[in-house]
Amino acid sequence: MAYTRVPIALDKPLEPGDYESTLSITGNQRSLTKSDLQTVLASRFGNRVQVLDWTTSGTNYVLQFRVLPANQAANTNSDIVQAAFWVPIVITVLAITGAIYAAYRLTVEVKSAAQLIPAPARGAAVAGAGVGLAGLGVGAAVFGLWLLRSTKKNAGG
Repeated sequence: MAYTRVPIALDKPLEPGDYESTLSITGNQRSLTKSDLQTVLASRFGNRVQVLDWTTSGTNYVLQFRVLPANQAANTNSDIVQAAFWVPIVITVLAITGAIYAAYRLTVEVKSAAQLIPAPARGAAVAGAGVGLAGLGVGAAVFGLWLLRSTKKNAGG
């Protein structure tokens, strides 16, 4: 893959393609990550820039990056965060649905088994099983909400 060496200028738009450039960055260069460099380039050229590779040369960074066509935008970390936001919600919905179905099936089984129990005690047995399984469903919902809250904290929200 051939790279075109260009100086990074704020007033010069870049055409789609692969580029290599030297960029001077002040501060602790060892702590910079790919997403940090992506943010620096995106602030200058927009979300069409995608960092491919980088290395240090003295106090400068040598960046290899791709400029995407105007109808495409580089993937950002916010896409990953948004996808991770939905995972606890899906788990919570599935847990609640599973708990409700399990409560229904167990109540049916207990009710059929309770036919052998005399009538006064039968209602208490079925109600006890239903309350216990409802508690299990509430516990699954609380667990799902805890997952959702911990995901938001980790995402910085």
